[in-house]
Amino acid sequence: MNRQHWFTTPIWHEYFTLSTKEIVDTCLSLRENNYPNREYTNKGGWQSQDIFGVFPDLENVINQSVSKIAKEIDDNLQLALENIWININEKTHYNAEHTHPMTALSGTIYIQVDDRTGDIRFFDRVFTIKHYPLNLDVSNKLFHHTVTYKPVNGMMLIFPAWVSHDVTPSESDLTRISIAFNIKQI
Repeated sequence: MNRQHWFTTPIWHEYFTLSTKEIVDTCLSLRENNYPNREYTNKGGWQSQDIFGVFPDLENVINQSVSKIAKEIDDNLQLALENIWININEKTHYNAEHTHPMTALSGTIYIQVDDRTGDIRFFDRVFTIKHYPLNLDVSNKLFHHTVTYKPVNGMMLIFPAWVSHDVTPSESDLTRISIAFNIKQI
């Protein structure tokens, strides 16, 4: 029997070799020098206001990846970086489940992580909200309820902004640093 996939949810990922020492130092310096922060989904962590222009090389990496994604979605689609910010989490800090409303795509680049600084989890809320009589094992290859990515230094994830996600609590003594961003359609 033929099968078609109509309502898939893409999550793109790439890996970059980043010189992170300067990025880490700048992120920590901004936090220590009281750069304006905000509280949204961060529980115990620090989240900066927008940091356009602070890391132009990272912005170029994001824009190049977003250009490829736009072409993959539709040849006429034009996307642009809408905002960019720093997330810093210490041990026990996490980000509660959330989406990124009023934007097209969202993403993150992992700057300083280890295998215990917290995973990012994506949830299929359409699947879990509706009544399904299927009692499926989490390893099912066709219907996923949750997908988890273990962050790696230099990994970038880009995903539809409406996909619900969270970051699990850090169990590490390493300060977890990521740069997050939103992408808008222009």
